[in-house]
Amino acid sequence: MSTTFESVNTLVGSPFVALTQHGPVELVLVEATERARGHLPEQFRTPFTLLFHGPDVPRLSQATYTLSHPQLGSVQWMLVPSMPDTRSPNIARYEALFG
Repeated sequence: MSTTFESVNTLVGSPFVALTQHGPVELVLVEATERARGHLPEQFRTPFTLLFHGPDVPRLSQATYTLSHPQLGSVQWMLVPSMPDTRSPNIARYEALFG
C-alpha cells in the first residue's frame, strides 16, 4: 500500500511505535502537511510531510525505521531529526517526507 496524505492525516495525535536499536520508542504524529505539487505529473501523489514528537532519550538518528500503528499496520519510513522547538527543548522532533 502506498502511503497517502489522506491515509495518515486522520492519525494526527496518535502514537506510533518505532523499532530501534534501543528497543521500541513511542513517537506521536503531531502534524501532517501537504506541500505544493509544483510541476509534478498527475500520476504522482501530492508531496507531504509528517512531524513526530518523541522522548528526549534516546535520540534517533536519520534512518529508515519500522513503525507500527493500530490502524495503519507496519510501515517503513525514513525519519530525519529536525530542529528542536525552543518552547519544548526536551522533546525530540522527527520528520518524514513523502514526494
